[in-house]
Amino acid sequence: MKRICMAALMLASITFISACGSPEEQIHKHLEETIVLEKDFEDQQKPLMELEQEEKALFDEIMSLGMKHFDKITSLSNEALANLDKREEHLAKEEEAMEASKNEFEKIDDVLDKMEDEKIQAKAKELQDLMNKRFDAHGQLVSAYKDVIQEDRKMYEMLKDKELKHEDLEAQIVKSNEAQEKVLEANEKFNEYTKTFNAEKEKLYKEAGIGSE
Repeated sequence: MKRICMAALMLASITFISACGSPEEQIHKHLEETIVLEKDFEDQQKPLMELEQEEKALFDEIMSLGMKHFDKITSLSNEALANLDKREEHLAKEEEAMEASKNEFEKIDDVLDKMEDEKIQAKAKELQDLMNKRFDAHGQLVSAYKDVIQEDRKMYEMLKDKELKHEDLEAQIVKSNEAQEKVLEANEKFNEYTKTFNAEKEKLYKEAGIGSE
């Protein structure tokens, strides 16, 4: 049975236009710092993608072997388990970066109330709500990704059992596929919020007259 290929997942990142004094410019300052703090999050994407591709290759090789190659299957399964450990490490760094970014973003709360232009203030609050939804979406994505790692770990541990039944393996692969489907859905949702945020942020900056070159 084939598994879904989750490799090559890439998350969209927020962008900024560069500006400092007015409430609008202070918001820009906090946004810029928020994006800087997300750099560590972006840095995890390439290694995670490469590890996903490596794990998929290991899985395919395992599936091509018969039980007469049990020692080889065990060895490859151990490699896959080590791969999952590395992915957890990168995921933890990604979580830390997003948490730092979120903490910085929350600093705009006090600034919003100081804005005098009610129309721009309303747009800024809409942008704030959008970013908070993006943070929530990332949390859901991380949770789904952790579930994938958990299900994959069960599968590779099972593959080291010489008495493993084919139907049990198929059932576990189904669980792994279902978990990966949820990751793909969460990834799409997160990327959509990111793209919308970027577009709305630029509109706000243009209307507020900040961040222009």
